[in-house]
Amino acid sequence: MYEVLSVVVPVFFIAFSGYIYGRWITTDIGEVNRINLDLFVPALLIYVLSEKMGNTAGVQEMLLAGSLVVAGSGLIAWPASRWLKIDFKTLAPPMMFNNSANLGFPLAVFAFGDSILPYAVVLFLVQSISMFTFGFMIYERRFSPQHLLKNPIIIAMGIGLFLYASGLHLPAMILPGVKLLSEVSIPLTLVTLGVKLAEADWSHWRDGLWGAVLRPLSGLPFGLLAIWLIPMPDALKPLVILFAVLPPAILNAPLAARYRQEPEKVASMVMVGNLLTVLYMPLLFYVLLKY
Repeated sequence: MYEVLSVVVPVFFIAFSGYIYGRWITTDIGEVNRINLDLFVPALLIYVLSEKMGNTAGVQEMLLAGSLVVAGSGLIAWPASRWLKIDFKTLAPPMMFNNSANLGFPLAVFAFGDSILPYAVVLFLVQSISMFTFGFMIYERRFSPQHLLKNPIIIAMGIGLFLYASGLHLPAMILPGVKLLSEVSIPLTLVTLGVKLAEADWSHWRDGLWGAVLRPLSGLPFGLLAIWLIPMPDALKPLVILFAVLPPAILNAPLAARYRQEPEKVASMVMVGNLLTVLYMPLLFYVLLKY
């Protein structure tokens, strides 16, 4: 039990600190989150892909496993939306696109060590590319390459993957700076998550509860299928299961607001889903760390 608490308590403590701050002090956390997504997270991606991946085995397996979880969750969203009488464009993104940055990175590092971070980044790549392609296709019913070309996260992915594939590294003069920027991203994502929870509108909590419950329930079967179908090192299997049951990504809320796709319901799914992790993550890590 101590091992489980040592994983979840630091993560939720940082998020709770953001929650307390958000309750006491009114702040425009949207701008902070934008800086994080435009600067610190891209720095983390470039640093990990260029300096930490090396000849890491299992990258292709993580790409396949992550894609299976995202696609499978989207397939389940179709009948679920009809059954619950919720618009597919409202329900599908929170079910498909999970919180692999705000919670995925810190939970993976605290549970499995720093060596697992490159694989967590690969799963984040799958989730992010899917969100900025299939996500926009769901909202707009078309694919817009300009969203990819203008997005700092996608640009950082391209730079990092180019350096990784070419065997190149960042110049020694700027490497310490990029490393320092990357170290800001994980704690800041947890703080912004806490602040967002403090600002949440809970008037649509019933729809939020459905989306929050369906996100891990839809991902888990495909996570189990992935570790059964795809040959991978045993050390990576718990990470796939963690990825499969993460709550909806925070970015689902602003995207729904941008496209006027019932943003209150989507925001509720995001917030309720992230709060529910307090209940099921300790149980998940008890199982993962024990078996």
